[in-house]
Amino acid sequence: MTDAQERLNVFEPVTKAEWIAKVEADLKGASFDSLRSKTPGGIPLEPLYTADDVDGVGPTGLPGVFPYLRGATPLGGWKIRQEYDDPRPTVCGEMIRRDLERGVEALWVRLGPRYGCRVLTVDELDSLLEPVDLVTTSVCLEAGPDALVVAAGLVAVAERRKAGAHQLTGCFCMDPIGLLAGDGRVEGGLHARLAELRDLGAWCSEHAPSLRAVCVSSEAYHDGGASTVQELAASIATGVEYLRQLADAGLSVDAAARQILFTYPISSDFFTQIAKLRAARWLWAKVVVAAGGEPQAGEMRIHARTSPFTKTQRDPWVNMLRITAECTAAVLGGAQSVATLPFDVAIGPPDELAQRVARNTQMVLREESHLDAVADPAGGSWFVEKLTLDLARAAWEEFQRVEGAGGIVSALGSGRLVDSIKEVAREAQARIAKRKTPVVGVSEFANLQEDAVVRERVSAEGIKRLLKESLDALDLGAHRGKLTAISRIVEADNRKPGDLTDVCIGATIAGADMYSIAMVLQHGQPDFHLEPVSQWRQADAWERLRDRSDRHASTTGARPTAFLANLGPIPAHKARSTWTQNLLAAAGIDAVTNDGFEDAEALGPAYENSSAGMAVICGSDSDYERLLEPAVASLKASGCPVLLVAGRPGDGEPLLREAGVSDFVFVGADVLQVMRQVLEALGAGR
Repeated sequence: MTDAQERLNVFEPVTKAEWIAKVEADLKGASFDSLRSKTPGGIPLEPLYTADDVDGVGPTGLPGVFPYLRGATPLGGWKIRQEYDDPRPTVCGEMIRRDLERGVEALWVRLGPRYGCRVLTVDELDSLLEPVDLVTTSVCLEAGPDALVVAAGLVAVAERRKAGAHQLTGCFCMDPIGLLAGDGRVEGGLHARLAELRDLGAWCSEHAPSLRAVCVSSEAYHDGGASTVQELAASIATGVEYLRQLADAGLSVDAAARQILFTYPISSDFFTQIAKLRAARWLWAKVVVAAGGEPQAGEMRIHARTSPFTKTQRDPWVNMLRITAECTAAVLGGAQSVATLPFDVAIGPPDELAQRVARNTQMVLREESHLDAVADPAGGSWFVEKLTLDLARAAWEEFQRVEGAGGIVSALGSGRLVDSIKEVAREAQARIAKRKTPVVGVSEFANLQEDAVVRERVSAEGIKRLLKESLDALDLGAHRGKLTAISRIVEADNRKPGDLTDVCIGATIAGADMYSIAMVLQHGQPDFHLEPVSQWRQADAWERLRDRSDRHASTTGARPTAFLANLGPIPAHKARSTWTQNLLAAAGIDAVTNDGFEDAEALGPAYENSSAGMAVICGSDSDYERLLEPAVASLKASGCPVLLVAGRPGDGEPLLREAGVSDFVFVGADVLQVMRQVLEALGAGR
């Protein structure tokens, strides 16, 4: 053995069996199996992985090579593509200008006559994008139900600037099925929107090869609490439906696949999110080739955004850490572009500091951490490779079930997919309620003395005023002929793919406003309704309790307060007392604490002197045996209306409740519901 080999092999090899034996010895009687867990959705997670776990994975290729599991390009790197949706065009435009001057490389703008940043005319769109060099900057425009008219608007702006559509890069983000999943309806009808998708896809394929018409977003499923497996299956099934639609417009499988961009939110479940993006590329490559496409066409283009689902309103500074972890996972997973949300996204429009931190997070990861210097840095990790395989297999099975039931639209329309997501979401919400899934700064380590971060939301009335000003300036009859031509094309049975896009672009270049064109495209088409995937936020339920506490403090001058009836010396009650203080703070309840009482009779007078509205008894199991019942009696005799006990009640629960105990709080209990009832009893109404 060479000197180098000796230095690299200082320790004798250890088998997996020896590792497990050592772990079980350290667990002092507990089984190694107790360390096993599952992801939401049921993917098993082992505490230890070895090369044996990936024996059946097979060759995963190289970065940039089919099946693209290890990345779409042979080199690392990603575009910093920030996102904007402030409804005020002047504010949104200033954000874009500032970010482009400070390192942002690409844009994702939510906008339109009825969505995101409100723009009704080509002049307004031109003004909004004034700081943007459309030839060198990739622009994705997400316009909800008005994707076609906004696409026409961008082409008109490019023509004004002497930049042809063939020079533009980015995506028009047409995703009617995503709208259906998130909103439960598609304005103008799904049939009409899919017809527009076919038309725009055919037009882009012919006239704008670097633009993509279609976006598959998994955001509605992710923000509804779907498992990663459900999220992957729904996105791949949606991609397959769009492939079919584009094929119906006359595109080859290769051309159709190149019209589709995928976008995934990235949550704080670090390794699962890395594996999610790797599995998504693998699945999509398999789909495209199975549909008859060439391997090169199976390269999935991914835009990732840090997840709004995980962001909190309380202690929002912690969001910076969440965003950093999520952005890192997106990069390690191989996303081609990433957007980092501002830390105050759950509160309101971001201020300049929040924008700067969001922008600079990516720059630090690139310029100082050099995450762009390595392709697929997670590759070769036994854990990540196995997790990627398990996610891909489970998602493929779920995808086949969706396809077998008639495809993604049928799965949504029947309610089967929505119901299965609800089931996973209920389990996730139960874990949050029991604090088994902690939300730092909200359900764990809450700071009742924190200074609130305040952002003024743009009111609905303010948005209406903006729209009215724009509408009042329009001459709605000036381009009646152009609008009539669009109407005729919409109703024509024999129109060719791309005709509708052409006539919309022509009308827009001629000066017709996007609002009127959008109304023509929608006119006469019935809306399509179904039950949407219910959207929620991880921290929301606990933050609503804090809101109730804040309102109570504003009305009465003080928060609800609890007296900690600590039994025995500090070492005996400290664990439960600290845990209880943390729980009370999460619900917005102040705590009056002490060093403990050996005499249960002294608790009553101490409670009366505290001016608290409730009490929580905290102590060790051994102290409970002799002090719990007299402590309950003393506190109830002193008029304590709400009395909790920290710890599992065991067989004595009926007698303790009869003696006056309101409820019990312990690890694994639905403490969220207990705290709701406590606040109600203390007068902190809804």
